[in-house]
Amino acid sequence: MRTPVLLAALALSLGTLTACGGGDDEYCQELKADQAYFKNFSSSSPDFDKLDEALDRFHSLAESAPDEVADDWKVIDDAFAKVEKALKDAGVKFSDLPKMQQGQIPEGVDAGKLAALGPKLQQLSAAKFAKAGKAIEKHAKESCDITLGLG
Repeated sequence: MRTPVLLAALALSLGTLTACGGGDDEYCQELKADQAYFKNFSSSSPDFDKLDEALDRFHSLAESAPDEVADDWKVIDDAFAKVEKALKDAGVKFSDLPKMQQGQIPEGVDAGKLAALGPKLQQLSAAKFAKAGKAIEKHAKESCDITLGLG
């Protein structure tokens, strides 16, 4: 009696491990662990204190992305990397963003470099960025059974 129960448990375990698309197991596990970061970014009031860690996780996902979405992740990762660099160059931290939304410019911010930030931020609403995000979300749902909640 014990052998069939063990075989059934093993079969269920293997089914769970392969439900993520075979070689994409680690990627799917990482996506699942990082779902909260996607929801934070798409929130109407994102927690800016978590953005640094979220971007680190997005960079990691871009590195581990399967071939089906590797190019899409590159689009997302490249855009965020440009925004990160522009913020750093201007002397702005993510924690400064809520105050800046209220018109308060932090001390030490380079106004000229801050002006250059606009075009970088516009990349995040470009059609190419949106298309990549939709492809990643579709792949996550189909291959990993994960809803990212990007919009």
